[in-house]
Amino acid sequence: MARKENPTLTKLPVGSIRPEGWLLRELQLVNGLQKRLGAISGLTENGAWVQGEALPRYIRGLVLLYGALGDKILLDKAQSFLSSILTGAKEGGDFGPQDKIFGTAKIEGLKAVYSYYELTGDENALQVLRKFFKNQFNTFSVTPYFYHARARLLEEIPAIEAVFKETDAEWLHDLGEKLRETSNDWFKLASNFKYKSPASRYISSFALKKLKKRIESFTTGDGQNQPTPLTVEKANIEWKKPAHQAVVETTGVNIAKAIKYPCVWGKFIGDKDLKNHSIKLINALDKYHGNILGTFNSDLRLAGRSFNRGVDVEVAVEMLESLVEVLAETGDSRIADRIERIAFNLIPSAFDGMGAVEDILTPNQVEVSCDGNQHLKDSRYGNAYVSSRLTTGALAMLSAYPLFMRSVCFEREGELDFKCYAPCVIDTTIDGKHIRIKEETGYPFRNTIIFKVESAEGDPELKINFRVPCGTSMQLVSGGQVVASGTSDISVKCVLKTGSTFMLKMDIPLLVRENNDKSLTMMKGNLVMASKLAEEVKETASYKGVYRVKFLKKWTFAPIVSKRKQGGVRRLFDNEEVIVNTIAENPFSSQNPPFELRVRSKNVTDWDYDREGLVKMPSKPEFSEESMARLYVPFGCTKIRISQFPRCFKG
Repeated sequence: MARKENPTLTKLPVGSIRPEGWLLRELQLVNGLQKRLGAISGLTENGAWVQGEALPRYIRGLVLLYGALGDKILLDKAQSFLSSILTGAKEGGDFGPQDKIFGTAKIEGLKAVYSYYELTGDENALQVLRKFFKNQFNTFSVTPYFYHARARLLEEIPAIEAVFKETDAEWLHDLGEKLRETSNDWFKLASNFKYKSPASRYISSFALKKLKKRIESFTTGDGQNQPTPLTVEKANIEWKKPAHQAVVETTGVNIAKAIKYPCVWGKFIGDKDLKNHSIKLINALDKYHGNILGTFNSDLRLAGRSFNRGVDVEVAVEMLESLVEVLAETGDSRIADRIERIAFNLIPSAFDGMGAVEDILTPNQVEVSCDGNQHLKDSRYGNAYVSSRLTTGALAMLSAYPLFMRSVCFEREGELDFKCYAPCVIDTTIDGKHIRIKEETGYPFRNTIIFKVESAEGDPELKINFRVPCGTSMQLVSGGQVVASGTSDISVKCVLKTGSTFMLKMDIPLLVRENNDKSLTMMKGNLVMASKLAEEVKETASYKGVYRVKFLKKWTFAPIVSKRKQGGVRRLFDNEEVIVNTIAENPFSSQNPPFELRVRSKNVTDWDYDREGLVKMPSKPEFSEESMARLYVPFGCTKIRISQFPRCFKG
């Protein structure tokens, strides 16, 4: 990805972007999910923080949802749960859950407090952060750090920077340096990425079990004995062991978080060139573990590029957060394409709209259940949809769309940059002048975006920059005239007047992408298209609120694709028929998708399962003589689907 001159963008303050249309309806469905999760006992016990990372992740989800929806009930609820963290802070400033010693829970607690402070400016939250960092600074040399907590120390930098802006305490920079020196060297890994195969290649199951047992001896004991005392010296010895390094560096959540570290650290110390390490890490992950959904395969740890390997929802949301930071620092529109692919495909597919979430999904899956294969052995519920349980995917889902919304619009030296598109209202101030712009659109399901200037104090003159999504050409129309067009970013200088409107008209053709395994995927802009399969949803007999989904009719068909490329891109052999439906209350409904494509397809006669019961890709596919029209829908509208197809060429 090429660098751009002076690309740094500024995120708009939390609450400046409010959802409308389908995005609002999707957030309202997520709000229903948080109500179910909040009703589950165990987040707190007698007012005290328990459940490790679950409580702060839930609180942060509440805070971010409040920032998006503005519902004071969400803020009151967040404050109620947050008191378990704030009042539990010790006199010296430290805090943490009573039932766990893992440092990752403390880091997530810190992020929850910081998000609350960022939204409300609450002085008490600022003081809790300051006291925590002062205590950490004073005790750093005698505090042992290892395992995942040590790998995530740079998660603290945004909060440290916020406290520094308010207090100007130089010791905060010294603390940041300590965190950087002590944590994992993600910068080095980005420049020399060594994990080019699934994680099992670098750490055996025996070594993994041995390491896990060793970690538990320090953190929880063996059930009969108290935990082994962990000193700084012991922590350093453990940290340097190859197995320890391999685990922390191949764990999906750690890597997804680490993508943003070069950007946030570079911003903190004023080194703009460090952001290039974030781009390098993204490119390496894409090359060796990437998938069509904009993220990377990780069913707990790095999983290679097979379409049958898991895509962890928690990892996807962490990557989404990192990508927003990278987008702000680089201005690279290809990062915005990744954000949209996650937000428009992976996130809605993992959430059924009724409160059930699938923690791990795959690009090709024709059944989800608790009967997981060996790749899902660490997931209690396999890849089934789970309702009313504190799963990592469900907790991550609360933050997904609020994080996506922060990528919609940025400010840059008095300019506005529209990077991602969704129905919303943008309320901000540029050069001291208040501006309110309403973005009306059915994008990504529709190809027109109308911007209405609801208020523009003083008729400000400014430059507006619009990203053109990948595989798309776009026209900017104002006053009935085309004022700019192209396939790359469009910029225009204008005077904003209250009541004025302008429109983006997109041409979003259906293109066929060739994947690394020679399979093909149909994409319409950043929407991945998947086969529409008849499905059966049933609650499992083993667990209440856990649902399996199974296909009812044939899934072994593939679209007929033109053998010859046109203008350097591959398309269907016959033009697709577009069926436009209304955008339902559940925008990503499998029963009523916003649109469907009827595509001429053939049955694949030798397409079957592998030894583990997973869909395999035939190396030399054989097809039926006859063809027929099949239906394909956006990936986010599916619970089970095929989105990577054998190469069925004609012409």
